Amino acid sequence: MSTVHRSLAAVLVITALSVGPASAAEVSGRQLLSLCAAGLAGADHPVEAAECTGFIAGVADTFDCVEANHGARWNSKVNLPEAELAGLVIQYIQSHPEALESDAHRLVGAALAAAYPCRPRTAAK
Repeated sequence: MSTVHRSLAAVLVITALSVGPASAAEVSGRQLLSLCAAGLAGADHPVEAAECTGFIAGVADTFDCVEANHGARWNSKVNLPEAELAGLVIQYIQSHPEALESDAHRLVGAALAAAYPCRPRTAAK
């Protein structure tokens, strides 16, 4: 095994060992805002942009007018591009600084529910 291959293998092992379990519950609003701000600032941060939009789109896919996200429901039929979803969530977090330490999963739900609420259900006759 060449020196280059050994070095690469060592880097991969160290990286794999240093990565903890990923969970939406472990991300705060502050962390998501920071990630999105870096990612949407320009082409210098494509990984952060993908992580930001991927996180938000992933959460958005988990609930709608039928299935709730921590009590929040949103009209998912609007079919927004991921970048627009991210923009809505960023604006929501920025306008609710008291929620920066809240769970990002809940903040995404609250942001989308506020922007695209479900129509009230009517009682069947």
